[in-house]
Parts: sequence; structure tokens; C-alpha cells
Amino acid sequence: MSQKQSILPTILLVEPDDSVRPILVENLRNWGYNVIVTLDVADAIQWIRGKGKLFDLLLMNQFGRSIEEFIDIGRNIRQEADVSSTTPIVIMAEQYGVELEGQNVQMGESEYVTYLEDGQQLRQLLYQLCPVCHS
Repeated sequence: MSQKQSILPTILLVEPDDSVRPILVENLRNWGYNVIVTLDVADAIQWIRGKGKLFDLLLMNQFGRSIEEFIDIGRNIRQEADVSSTTPIVIMAEQYGVELEGQNVQMGESEYVTYLEDGQQLRQLLYQLCPVCHS
């Protein structure tokens, strides 16, 4: 009797913060994702160039630039990787007021900004955009 091997969805993570990165990677893996870890945009673009490996979702932590700039950066990474324009981009907002806390805002066809209240909010958004099949 053969068992079906499930292929885990892959998240390309752009996370410059050394203290946040290990916790985030551990959570993503515990939630059922393969994770490609990059430290910044240049690192992400260098990683994807010349590789046939695709990712199913791009997750970036906003750092030092506007949300709009990060959406453009995400679209550029998606284009460089030659993945579908419907591949979701999720940006974790860096600084925001309590009025935005807990919200996920769709900014384009498949671009989202999350104003995290807690880790469960990120988990639910990722499961919605990039489902993990459990056997």
C-alpha cells in the first residue's frame, strides 16, 4: 500500500531582524510550510535568480520603507522569480496605531498588509491565502 507524499507549500521570507527571524521561521515550519529564508530584498532576488524553485507565497516584514514601496518590491521579486502574478504577497506592517491592529488589508489583486495583533492572525491569513493540506 503506497502513501501519498504531500508537498508542503513554500514561503519565501524576507526578514532582516535577527531577533524576529528565528521565531518566525520556527512558527512557519510548525504551521506546515517550507521556508526559504532571506535577509533582505537583494538576498531574495539573488536566491531566486537562475533557480527553477518556485514559492507559493512571499512574506516580508516592513522595514524602513513605506507599505507602497514594499508592495512594489514584492511585485518585482515575484516578476524576477517568474511566478504567477496571483502568488500572494503578505507584508507585516512595522508601525501602526491601535485602530489598525488586528486587520488584514488587501492592497491589490493578491497583495496584503497585515497589522498583527498576535501570531494567530498571521497563521489564519497564511492558511487562507496558501492552504496547508494535513493528512
